[in-house]
Amino acid sequence: MGIKNRTYSNIANHLAKDHLQGLLESKTNPRAYREHMKELGKLLAESLVQDLNKSENCLIISTAEDADFLQAGVESVLKQNQISTKLAVFWNNHYQLPTKGSVAPIVHKFIEPGFEQADNIIIVKSVMSGSCVVRTNLIAMLSQIKNSKQIFIVAPVVHKNSEISLIKEFPCDISSKFNFVYFAKDSQKDSNSGEVIPGIGGQVYELLGLVKQPALTNYMPKAVEKLAFNL
Repeated sequence: MGIKNRTYSNIANHLAKDHLQGLLESKTNPRAYREHMKELGKLLAESLVQDLNKSENCLIISTAEDADFLQAGVESVLKQNQISTKLAVFWNNHYQLPTKGSVAPIVHKFIEPGFEQADNIIIVKSVMSGSCVVRTNLIAMLSQIKNSKQIFIVAPVVHKNSEISLIKEFPCDISSKFNFVYFAKDSQKDSNSGEVIPGIGGQVYELLGLVKQPALTNYMPKAVEKLAFNL
């Protein structure tokens, strides 16, 4: 099942490839798309577990749109393996500048108390086309977490330039902690939208059935409701 301009990492097994294909085939079925994204989160987390110590704490950083799907899959596997987690969720207003660069200011945030002692940071993103959102959300947390040992950047799909782009944004004492965990690396982008092709099939908000960016609506992930209101 070859896809033009796509290469796979050494952790991309047949199941991961099937779910990646499922994303591309579920563009009109948000429920199926959500399930594929959650399963990809579980598979990504399974590759992480061996690098995490059960006696250490993990902070998971997620965008609001990924919190109930990709993030939920990651978190479920970590908890099954008795790995302690805290959650930080950011509502980013991500948009492109006339210069073709992009920014992603944080409009809202939810941070679970007790995150400050995190030994490991796991930042999840449905697709890394550049470094903008990951950079913004990492910076927001790194100023409050001084002793993290490892920083895992976890995404089903990345663009071929996203890793070096993110590394350039941080000093060596931080970027040396980066571990990129992904299944597929794509080399093409849409010249107008900047979306990775084939990536995850387009804009994740619509594909997940969220209509617009969560930062522009009143969207509240169930993962946040559960923690904030003890539901």
